[in-house]
Amino acid sequence: MKVNPITNPNVLRSYQASKTSLDKSKGASRRDEVTLSAEALSFSKALANARDEIEFRTVEERAHIAEVTNAVRQGQYRIDSDLIAAKILESL
Repeated sequence: MKVNPITNPNVLRSYQASKTSLDKSKGASRRDEVTLSAEALSFSKALANARDEIEFRTVEERAHIAEVTNAVRQGQYRIDSDLIAAKILESL
């Protein structure tokens, strides 16, 4: 199959013009935006409150979870591999 070269200069000019306009439009990118209604925000808060109310954790469990969460956020959480191994063996 023989492919003929593009010899029409108008085709090349048209391509270059469209490429230039595309390059310019890339700089002005648009961002998506989401707006929630007052009802949706109210529902989200009510759902979060309900979730907190029905959580079945003891005070000690909640304190431990908060402690671990803070340690992870601060990068200070360390894993005790000996304790993990002991718990695995204990469960067997």
